[in-house]
Amino acid sequence: MRLIGILHHDFDARKIAAFLKQKGIESRCEPCLDSQTGQISYQLWIVDEDKIGEAAADFARFEACSADPEFDLSALTETAPQEAAASEEGTLVGARPRASPVTFFVIALCFMIYFLNGVQEMPMREEGLSEMFLMTPVQAALLYDLPPQVAALEQMIEEHSIEENTRTEDLAPLVQTQIKSLETIPFWRGAFDWFLLKAHGKDARLAEGELFYQVRHGAIWRLFSPAILHTEFLHVLFNMLWLWVLGRPIEQRLGVLKTVFLTLGLGIGSNTAQYLMSGPFFLGYSGIVMGLAGFIWMRQRRAPWEGYPLNRTTVLFLALFVGSMFVLTFLSFFSELFANIAFAPNIANTAHIAGGVLGMLCGRFSFFAWRTR
Repeated sequence: MRLIGILHHDFDARKIAAFLKQKGIESRCEPCLDSQTGQISYQLWIVDEDKIGEAAADFARFEACSADPEFDLSALTETAPQEAAASEEGTLVGARPRASPVTFFVIALCFMIYFLNGVQEMPMREEGLSEMFLMTPVQAALLYDLPPQVAALEQMIEEHSIEENTRTEDLAPLVQTQIKSLETIPFWRGAFDWFLLKAHGKDARLAEGELFYQVRHGAIWRLFSPAILHTEFLHVLFNMLWLWVLGRPIEQRLGVLKTVFLTLGLGIGSNTAQYLMSGPFFLGYSGIVMGLAGFIWMRQRRAPWEGYPLNRTTVLFLALFVGSMFVLTFLSFFSELFANIAFAPNIANTAHIAGGVLGMLCGRFSFFAWRTR
């Protein structure tokens, strides 16, 4: 493969690449960024050494008069529809748009789990046993961690043949006492609760249970699985719309394998940060969504020629959303600390922040650079 020339406009690069392809000459246009001027140029490489001379002659004619009808892009794209489609999508010359199987799979999976959880939740909508621990089988299988109290409660229900929708106050006094005692057994409730218990002079050991209880016992999927669990329709719809917007362009540039690595890394990292802060009872894909946004934002700055479609308005919206949730969480913390008034928002904001930071860090690695083909 040999370099035969440099172009300064992407439109010219598309024209000559389409012209050469029509003639059966395989070429590559690689974008280059001048670090001093900030300008992008396009290097034209010819793959077949035997056609270097012919391609060089065509390039010389193109440089002399790029407006010549023989280089008309509208006519050329009739025989090169893939290049035209790539230019419309904002992809680089020489790179064919890819499908997005990972993105489609995750969207389908999240909606499927949402509906399955809803079916399991129907007979449990009335007030039932132990609001802290009673949950659907899907939630019990996918939450980040599950305290041992849950297994003890399930065993108690079987022993006493308690129906699902039985109210706590309708149970025998002995059973009520046993349930209350289960709720006082320590389990990891997060640094947030631990600090509040400590500040109020209460027994902070209630929030000091064994960390990563289920993971330590082999349930390693829980490091990621809370991300695909949703219990409200607007929540899953909002997250999947953002995944559609942000996930597809990333997967089309990175491919399946790197997209899986990126998704797993963002999910595990943001989930773990949220677990350490608030305990195991959180869910949703938004930590990964923020990570994808942070990744694109960083790639736009380090490699703008990759053409990721994330405008400034979108970045500001996501930043304002996370910022407002952070302020609300901050106010909730101090209201509980000084006034003992709890109004904590039911939003995993630590996962948002951690996901965004992890996404930006991943965006700095050349492993996730777009290799044009």
